[in-house]
Amino acid sequence: KMRKHVVRPMNAFILWSQHERKKMAQNKQEVHNAEISKQLGARWKHLDDKEKQLFIEEAERLRLLHTREYPDYKYKP
Repeated sequence: KMRKHVVRPMNAFILWSQHERKKMAQNKQEVHNAEISKQLGARWKHLDDKEKQLFIEEAERLRLLHTREYPDYKYKP
């Protein structure tokens, strides 16, 4: 019996960057994805805690849900 791969829950940065990447990609169609990723990383670093809070809370909610759904989950890169 094959077991399906369980994906890690998204962290706050990933949640935020998904949202921001869509906006950036619409505005800058010619910019390579790697460049967008660098810009997102730099922008996230400069956000204050208040701006990050919503994403931190959502990431924690997803983490707890993931823990309930997959109690034996261990991250294996």
